[in-house]
Amino acid sequence: MIKLAICGAGGRIGRTIYKSLVGNNDFKIEFGVDFCGANDLPFPVFKSFAEANGTCDVIIDFSNASTLEDILSYALAKRASVVLATTGHSEAQLAEIEQASKKIAIFKASNMSLGVNLLSNLAKEATKFLGDSFDVEIVETHHNKKLDSPSGTALSIYQAINSVRELNPVYGRHDKSCRRTPNEIGIHAVRGGTVVGKHDVHFFGNGEELTISHESESKEVFVAGALRAATYMSDKKVGLYDMNSIIGDYYAVTTVSGECGVSLVSLSEISQTEFLELLKLIAQNEINLDMISQTISLDGKVSVSFTLSNEDSRLCYDLLKLQEIKFDTTENCSKLTIEGAGMEHKSGVAVEVLNLLMESGTKIYAITTSETKISCCIDASSLTEAESLLKEHFKI
Repeated sequence: MIKLAICGAGGRIGRTIYKSLVGNNDFKIEFGVDFCGANDLPFPVFKSFAEANGTCDVIIDFSNASTLEDILSYALAKRASVVLATTGHSEAQLAEIEQASKKIAIFKASNMSLGVNLLSNLAKEATKFLGDSFDVEIVETHHNKKLDSPSGTALSIYQAINSVRELNPVYGRHDKSCRRTPNEIGIHAVRGGTVVGKHDVHFFGNGEELTISHESESKEVFVAGALRAATYMSDKKVGLYDMNSIIGDYYAVTTVSGECGVSLVSLSEISQTEFLELLKLIAQNEINLDMISQTISLDGKVSVSFTLSNEDSRLCYDLLKLQEIKFDTTENCSKLTIEGAGMEHKSGVAVEVLNLLMESGTKIYAITTSETKISCCIDASSLTEAESLLKEHFKI
């Protein structure tokens, strides 16, 4: 059982955490902290951590940035892990968090929703795909009691986009009377009513618009995310973690698929010019290559391997012979593809995959990897067992 302390216990989300844990045997709320107090909750609530006389495994913070020093002082003294679900921290406070994470485990996220974190990843990928020809704007909408503006989530989305396309943030345009520049991104805040949280990323092109949206319909989304984070942090001793840490651990691999009828072609010691001419010839003949891998030696010679369908292999062999290029083939193979957005945030996935395949006796002829995908050319007779083994291991 994980022992919790709730900072902001008397607030809307603090109370929702309590209600969600009624009858739950995985967590126990040891005490709460709220500077306004809360006498109607069935656990002690102190006005500060300095007054608290209880102990806990994990602190969940849904208060505001001003409580940070109080939280960290207690956590460092008691060696408790911390889940910071509060936004609006200053640069100095962010430095404090990073320094404290060298001694205790801290989880910090601007939004506890998995959906919002997916939105950030989708916005990043869309930015890569659309390039400089689209203008990007972020609009966030929240209830009329939210303190910080723009939201921490909007800033996190901006950071994701900015990691692949450097854009200058413009916060509203009320004081500007000039045209929008191509290298800026507008970040806008709307406040009103009881909106839990909505984030829209707009991509404006010439005559078209793409919008990626996420809306939280209830506070339970954030509660579920915070409890997921508390579970994740319960065995951590030190370090700074975020939602990508959870995505990396729990969603590193989300798809395993197999493809039959594949041939592997290997070329050795050809020049880069010869390889480029070969690729042009292959493209002209509408042959699709996959799993292309190239290494260049110090003397400029190129070693290449690639896969293609059995149907295209004969024509490809004829082209290689026409170009007088020596090649080796491994026919009637299968391609095993392992994918997951969380792979980008977790090291060692390829090692896990290769260990499982080797222990099962799978013959591996070639491997290529990217941030989110591992492709293996394997013996066709091993495909069914290998696919089943990986799905079981990654709980797909």
